[in-house]
Amino acid sequence: MVIFIKKLLNNNNSIYRLGYIFYGASVVLMSIMIMMTYYLNLYKSDYTYLHDSSEKINSINEENFYNDSSRVANYNLTDEIENQTKEINKKFTTVDLKIMFTKYAYTIESVRKNKLVPDISINKFPKDFTSIKSTNDKKSLFIKSLLPLIIKENNKILLTNNRIKKIHNSTFKYLSKDNALWLKKQFKKYKVSSHDINDLLIKVDTIPVSIALAQAAIESGWGTSRFVIEGNALFGQWSWFKGSGIVPEDRDSKETYEIKSFESLGRSVAAYMKNLNTNNNYSEFRVVRGNYKENSNVINSIKLLKYLSSYAENSQYSKILEKIIVKNNLQEFDEAKIYRLPYKVANLISN
Repeated sequence: MVIFIKKLLNNNNSIYRLGYIFYGASVVLMSIMIMMTYYLNLYKSDYTYLHDSSEKINSINEENFYNDSSRVANYNLTDEIENQTKEINKKFTTVDLKIMFTKYAYTIESVRKNKLVPDISINKFPKDFTSIKSTNDKKSLFIKSLLPLIIKENNKILLTNNRIKKIHNSTFKYLSKDNALWLKKQFKKYKVSSHDINDLLIKVDTIPVSIALAQAAIESGWGTSRFVIEGNALFGQWSWFKGSGIVPEDRDSKETYEIKSFESLGRSVAAYMKNLNTNNNYSEFRVVRGNYKENSNVINSIKLLKYLSSYAENSQYSKILEKIIVKNNLQEFDEAKIYRLPYKVANLISN
């Protein structure tokens, strides 16, 4: 650049001077463009990292965390944890689970009192969950582990329900293409052959938390059954597709069913709710549930239990569910909500 300037000053020929000016301007412009491209790529890389991190773990400063028991923090084990399943299987223990709940002031008592549940998601129970000796400890950890998963799945259903209602109540004469395609997908997902929105709304509804907890407790032995430990099967759902689950040890030789396994506990909860919302065996359950909401917006989970008698072969199944709900005061969790608060993600994987 210095040589170029000297030539420009010493050369009296205007044509050469203009050429040097053009050449110099080109060099400067190219240099600026190269630098801008470099910094834009660097910024994009940093933004992508930060954006992905916020999407996956919402990681922010822990200074805003509340310490008193009346306020609870938010913790979310997301896809990053699921991607490290092998490592978690080896190292994630019930001690880690207890430490996590304690750190974020997550207790059964605080939930009963405040109806607030921190956004804590685990993809599976620790393998040493079956070794917990205290029944109270086991039940407490089980309930605290499942509450966020159940509530979040219900929230997803509510979002779908609200969108259907919004479309249904729209003043527009014609549906948009996006809404029409989305509705078609929901009709198929919830097995509504009539394509009637009212029929769809009966199926797209939440499951009382107390019922979901009680059924999970029965079907998984409070999180200790072989099916939940090996396949995250919380609700003992049957499948007739070979290789889709776990073969029961006491299964009759003539039978072909398996206990369906899942990638995570959350997937198991989602499949369970879809089952209650689509299976013909629970059509009366859905109608009565809808009537409760239409008349009072409050569901009495105990009165719904008799419509779940076909869930198991045991003729006393509904009564067993009721005993579990009453004995453990599970109805107190029916109105619980997810409480999101700034938090710093903890590391559950020990070194």
